[in-house]
Amino acid sequence: FWDGMSFADTLRSRNPGFMEQNLVNYLSLFPHAPAEARTRAVHLLMQRAEADKPAYLLLAELAEKYLYTIDSPMQSEEHFIPFLEETARTPLLDETEKSRPRFLLAAALKNRPGTTAADFTYHTPEGNLQTLHAPPSAPRLLLMFYNPDCTHCRQAIALLHDDGLFKQMLHDGRLTVLAINTENDHESPTRHEARPRSGNELPDGWTAGTAAPTLMDNELYVLPSMPTLYLLDQEKHVLLKEALPEQVLARLVEESRNHPRPKE
Repeated sequence: FWDGMSFADTLRSRNPGFMEQNLVNYLSLFPHAPAEARTRAVHLLMQRAEADKPAYLLLAELAEKYLYTIDSPMQSEEHFIPFLEETARTPLLDETEKSRPRFLLAAALKNRPGTTAADFTYHTPEGNLQTLHAPPSAPRLLLMFYNPDCTHCRQAIALLHDDGLFKQMLHDGRLTVLAINTENDHESPTRHEARPRSGNELPDGWTAGTAAPTLMDNELYVLPSMPTLYLLDQEKHVLLKEALPEQVLARLVEESRNHPRPKE
């Protein structure tokens, strides 16, 4: 894609409009390319861009804008990782300049889709200790980190609860919801009410928990916003990471179409 581009031509390589349009066109091909090909292509691109530091920084900035910003239609952590790997290791940048890409890369590599979700301990409303990996589990587990005072959390809970397929899967035992309250992670479990404050109740059938201190202290999960949703399979493999409620519902619809429930 970039074969005709010379990064020594600073009239083009440092032109934000020109580089942005070309990068958008380039990124539009990513969903159609294998992961290994994407990684190799980004390596070659960023290696060539090292010929001019301002152009390199512009590329890195644009990649973050389109692949990392949550409201970007092209947002994809998996597609962003190769860019982070390059900017975290390039000799073109000093240690201070590489601190942000290294931080973002470490976060991106945690609980990637296809890997096993990190196990952690949480308190049940009764004050008992439980772990994420403790059996049994439904074919799908929605793991939600939330704060009872968070407006977006209440909206997400309502959106999920009002969905017909979501409720049907929960009723049929094909789906489990584990909602982890991160607000009181350092407090005694006895202070976590089994029934949250008025207006913040979890729907019937959802499993409530309060994060144990190790979850936050060990930074097992990156929680960029509340709520943070993960969709896991029965073996606790990550299917969706930091997903929007709409993405969870769309994935469940897709799976239901491809694997319809057997007729009784």
